[in-house]
Amino acid sequence: MVVDTVFLEKGLKAAFDEAYAQFITDPYAKLADILSTEVPSTSASEKYGWLGDLPAVQEWLGDKVAGTLTDYNFTIVNKDWYSAIDIDRNELDDDQLGRILPRVQMLAQRMKAYRGALIALLIVNSLVSLAYDGAAYFANRAAPNDNLLAGTGVTLATLLVDIAAARAAMFEFQTDQGVPMGCEMDTIVCPPAIEGVMLQACRSAVAAPVLTGITYNPPQQWIKNVIVLPGLADVNDWYGFASGYAIKPFIYQNRKAPDLVLDDTQVKKNRKLIYSAEARGNAGYGLFQMGIRTVN
Repeated sequence: MVVDTVFLEKGLKAAFDEAYAQFITDPYAKLADILSTEVPSTSASEKYGWLGDLPAVQEWLGDKVAGTLTDYNFTIVNKDWYSAIDIDRNELDDDQLGRILPRVQMLAQRMKAYRGALIALLIVNSLVSLAYDGAAYFANRAAPNDNLLAGTGVTLATLLVDIAAARAAMFEFQTDQGVPMGCEMDTIVCPPAIEGVMLQACRSAVAAPVLTGITYNPPQQWIKNVIVLPGLADVNDWYGFASGYAIKPFIYQNRKAPDLVLDDTQVKKNRKLIYSAEARGNAGYGLFQMGIRTVN
């Protein structure tokens, strides 16, 4: 059989690319889109020592004085990823596009979700995996950069208090040079067990009655995104992030963007065409000052 490569490039590949671009409903896809900065890669790994170099803006008087970059040895190594399906040659012969397209679109969606899954794994391991400064991503750093807070509970009233406390703490985080960053916490990631009460805390127009004198709910104005993530280690802990900056809490290092690839080497043996979505890259921690974990 001669494979119709035009059909592949203009039909299935176009469907793959469109599905990949549009898929944002999965919680993992949301993590990738909202909380990660995509950084291009040109080699097997990339070093991110520059994450610690965020100098202040100052008045220009005389010669410029550049900030001294701490030589952090923080490196993200690229890995290869794939997801594949096989299609019987007869499906192409019979022009069964309606049966093939959904499977190709699902490949695209799985590839979009895997980027967020890498970030989810970073969140799960955030008490032990290291950020650029050599400490765990969430750790009791010296004030004011302590981004591992003790919560007061997971009731509506306590969440309202703790969200305000986490947001206030993040505003005070500083660069390595001691410059206040003023990061604005606008995204919360929480486990399914507290989804309902977290949505109440962040989406209700009026605060809990126990907070006497408050006629509106501040977190409704502050929190743009609530992402419910399965598989988190502790069902009562939640995470706050700042998503509105050029460098985000996580980095996705893109060595090779997801693409649809055809392998027709098996078609003469078993009539199978292998369509695989392939990518090369990896995820790692960005600025720890963009994240905060509240432990209950």
